[in-house]
Amino acid sequence: MTTDTTAIAARDRQITYRTTLTGLLLAGVLVVGACSSSTEKTGAASSGPRRVPTTATGAPGHTPGPSASPGCTAPVLVQPGASDHTITSGGVERVYQLVVPGSYDGRKPYPIVLALHALTVTYKVIASMTGFGDMAPKYDFIGVAPSGRVDGSTPYWMAAPTADNYDVAFIGQLLDELEATLCIDTSRVFSTGMSNGAQMSSLLACRMSDRITAIAPVSGEEFLEPCNGRPVPILAFHGTSDPILPYRGGGLNATQIANSHFWKSKIPAGMPKPLGVDESMRLWARHNHCGSSYVEERVAPEVRKRTWKGCAADTTLYIIDGGGHAWPGKPVPQFEQSFGHGTTEIDATDLMFKFFFDAPRLRR
Repeated sequence: MTTDTTAIAARDRQITYRTTLTGLLLAGVLVVGACSSSTEKTGAASSGPRRVPTTATGAPGHTPGPSASPGCTAPVLVQPGASDHTITSGGVERVYQLVVPGSYDGRKPYPIVLALHALTVTYKVIASMTGFGDMAPKYDFIGVAPSGRVDGSTPYWMAAPTADNYDVAFIGQLLDELEATLCIDTSRVFSTGMSNGAQMSSLLACRMSDRITAIAPVSGEEFLEPCNGRPVPILAFHGTSDPILPYRGGGLNATQIANSHFWKSKIPAGMPKPLGVDESMRLWARHNHCGSSYVEERVAPEVRKRTWKGCAADTTLYIIDGGGHAWPGKPVPQFEQSFGHGTTEIDATDLMFKFFFDAPRLRR
């Protein structure tokens, strides 16, 4: 496999500059937004009582209780609020942020929502970007925002499907630590993220299907073979005019990012070619034992919802017609010239939390 390294390096510098500016804006603006509530134009969430998540199987009416981690009998060491922590993985010190709700008492098992940052964007703004504050009044969960390794000043995820992937090992080790020190519902571990974080969420679903319950990648879903684990529910979002990760494939896919920030033009043999969104989702549907066809409906003037039927695990894609590299429901107008249109017709955060907590799940 050959690569035009000069072109990639130039493109990376441009993307790094743009995305860093976006991260700065998110740090200043979305932290405030995290305290507000989000609604979806196609149907606002009700303001009823807090939803206590349960572990559901595909069997109608069967909702067994949560699966408690060892930390449910450990001393309560973490206080409610946001806090930064470190862990050594693969000889490298890694950092992550915990967002613990005020209702956490260390005895009732809480689900985890992993929020994985985009290329160059600091993990410190991801809780705001993914709307942890918006969802906290509605759902009981612990938010976890880890950081990828840093190349110079650029945080990134090794989302390419290498046989020995250090970031997959890191997330596994992180879950081990969280389950040992916090009261976690191990049957409810969800992952979301945007761009490079969406790619990493996709890889986790393939490599850690015994621990990852469902994923909701935004502007970066990929099907990263080999993917031999159990079916994993997926709710994806992608714009048809995304300039960073084009709908038809290419751009800063997982392999290109790993090459630019880790391999440095020495791509291992056997890395998959980049797939477009339609092909990636077709493969996810096959992996999730869906039928060969899907139903597509227009849920808003610029949004289509594509749902596969007969699946062992829910498989859904929201297509934003004319949409760019943006989080649906949280557009940044100042950057639309570089990243493309951000829709407000749906709210990805609201939709993914409903998907995580309200839909039936397979028993692991």
